[in-house]
Amino acid sequence: MNLAWRFENPVFSLTMSQRWRRVGKTCIAVILQCALLLVICQLLMRAKLGQVANLIFLAEAFLILIVSPYLACSTLNRHHKLRMSDTILLLSPIRSRSILPRLLFESQIYSLCFIGVTLVVFTISAGEILRYKVILLHVVFIVFIFSGASIAALVWNFFRHTLFAVETVYLLWAFLIGGVFLLSPLEAYLENLQPMISPFLHINPLIAVCHLLEMDIFRTPALYELTPMPSYLFVYPAWYQVCGWQALIGCLCCVLASQKMSK
Repeated sequence: MNLAWRFENPVFSLTMSQRWRRVGKTCIAVILQCALLLVICQLLMRAKLGQVANLIFLAEAFLILIVSPYLACSTLNRHHKLRMSDTILLLSPIRSRSILPRLLFESQIYSLCFIGVTLVVFTISAGEILRYKVILLHVVFIVFIFSGASIAALVWNFFRHTLFAVETVYLLWAFLIGGVFLLSPLEAYLENLQPMISPFLHINPLIAVCHLLEMDIFRTPALYELTPMPSYLFVYPAWYQVCGWQALIGCLCCVLASQKMSK
């Protein structure tokens, strides 16, 4: 009788339908991210940047850096539209500041589910790469999710436009990742670029993945002549150092975005 009442109750039926709808959206999002992961991996394989097993994780890092800002900006944009109602406008500044971390977490549910799926799959099928490295790599990916979402939140609070905010974050990623290629024109004016290499490596999020995978990516055939770095002796910073900088940047952006949302 209790079971029959549950199915006849419209509130219960509506709740169950909403839950199943969320599950369906999550599954579709995970499938789309898996497809995009394969595309990025194929591009990296054509560039011959390393072994296939390593390129899969490098592609996953690229995917997270691409997806997390878009998800964060989309969620903030929807919240901003709801905030225009009279009820939401009555929220205190303290409540407005505290709501941002929850919004960022909710925005990254799809990416976190994708990370969970890849963690299980790669941990079970770990061959050349040890399982503990797979776990550490996914810890790095979670830091990237937080960092990308926080940076996107700060940029979105300036533009209040999803497309412009996401494009700005992508430009920032392009500078952090491709900043080492700016050393080539500087080589004509500076005799020794050694002191400048370390800062560029510390701010590059992909270096954390390269360190864990023991990839000397700048000495691969595709990148060897694009940057003067192979001519110098340098040591890749440890993965936790790079993640530390990313976490610091993410925390700073989250605090600034929270303050701006409360105004």
